[in-house]
Amino acid sequence: MKKLYITVALAAACQATAAQDAGNTPASLEWRRQNSLWEQSGNPAGLKLDAPIRYSHVNAGYESYNGDFRRPQEGASGNRQFVQTEGALYADSFYLSGKFSYTRDAVKDAKFNASIIDPFRGMPFIVADLNASDWSIQRYDLQFNATTRAYGRWSFGLGAQYQASSGAKQRDIRTENYFYSIRVTPGVVYALSDRQHIGFNLDYSNTKEEGSMSNVNVYVDQTYYELYGLGTAVSLLGGGRTNNYEGDAWGGSLQYAYRGYIGVFVNAGYKIEAEDLHVSFTIPRDGATILRKSWNAGVTLTNETPGLLHTLALQYRQRDMDGIQYTTERIPTAGWKSLAKYVRSTFASKQATAMYRIGAKRGREYKWMADISGAYTKLDDVYLLPYSFKKTENLNGEIGGKMNFVLPGNKDARLLVGLSIGYNRNFSAAYEYNGAHPDYPTVTELETNDYRYMASDYVKAELPVTWSTRLKESGKQTLFLKAYGRYVKTGSYDFNDRYTIGGSVGVNF
Repeated sequence: MKKLYITVALAAACQATAAQDAGNTPASLEWRRQNSLWEQSGNPAGLKLDAPIRYSHVNAGYESYNGDFRRPQEGASGNRQFVQTEGALYADSFYLSGKFSYTRDAVKDAKFNASIIDPFRGMPFIVADLNASDWSIQRYDLQFNATTRAYGRWSFGLGAQYQASSGAKQRDIRTENYFYSIRVTPGVVYALSDRQHIGFNLDYSNTKEEGSMSNVNVYVDQTYYELYGLGTAVSLLGGGRTNNYEGDAWGGSLQYAYRGYIGVFVNAGYKIEAEDLHVSFTIPRDGATILRKSWNAGVTLTNETPGLLHTLALQYRQRDMDGIQYTTERIPTAGWKSLAKYVRSTFASKQATAMYRIGAKRGREYKWMADISGAYTKLDDVYLLPYSFKKTENLNGEIGGKMNFVLPGNKDARLLVGLSIGYNRNFSAAYEYNGAHPDYPTVTELETNDYRYMASDYVKAELPVTWSTRLKESGKQTLFLKAYGRYVKTGSYDFNDRYTIGGSVGVNF
């Protein structure tokens, strides 16, 4: 399967390469991504309205991280290897684009997760043990978008994404997991005039994750906990269980765009998801269900002069989740029967962001760019009976900029240097647990330390540096080397800092 993904991705990249008509610097591709508002909206029918170019990009790299400023289920340290490729081309009057990425994560000393590859994907009903353990994780991500020519005032598009992951916990209680997600996004755009367009796209996805837990040392039973949210848990002893997560999601988005002295792009979307947990494959039992409802809305204003591009973007996102638990009965001849189900917990998150960016143009790239942004985030998680809660409110601000220096020579060599500095201020936080067994480590360690992390003030600095040059004076291929470092320092008494360093090498066609 891995060879198939790589073959498809390389074929797409090579096909796009054959149709290239210009070289691409890293700054020009970054500039294109930032200003492709229809692409960011997720409606494939509007891609041609972004005035897209033909290009190909291949990138491979490595990064590592370390430090104690982390959530309890994150690794104390780790590293990641990755390969990414993407490309786009015109086929007659159709526009096609595709992406492929492969990442391999080596996570060190992660705690309180023995049953799921990504404990932060919005599924609170998992199994946790007390042994800090390494995880080996592989991820594949394959995407494509296709946009038709205009049929009168109508244009159509189709997008698809396939993600697959496998993960293995390396210490008892061990688990071996397999995850996949398929997503389809058909869309349509109607031209009200040459300057105004409206669009609509559907969004459907299906997900599944299977996990099988076991002990290699069968002479020592391990203590583990079935989590139900905010520290509420049932303690068990043994080698764990098998888990089968299955989910479906439906949604849709609306877009409106106006192109004039001031460009306007408005988007709004809604999605509802349901994911069931079934315990055991032989005699399945209803374990739990999570129901997620997500809203988003935003507006982006742009103003372009002969030398500058101004962008102001406002976005709002909200996600509400209901955690549903079951009362079950074992019937000897018929397996498990669900007698009742109740909403026992709710999880809510809200985020409002604002960003202003100004960039100085130089052909298809930028000479320099500066931006300032702010984000308000509110989390409100509740376990209904007995009543427990965890709430945080944070305000994050960030300022940054990049300079794209032209180096001497005839190969369009560039040195792209950036710097961004951010500060997060927590101004409201509380965690109170009133359920059974307040002495469980799921309360005293997992939820308490997670709350302390979410309630921490911190500063963040990031420094990316990219050098690039054309391989030949008359060629279009551009080689680039990228290095970056990120450092986060907190003023909390419970944590210190965390850093990430990495680099990559690649070619733009």
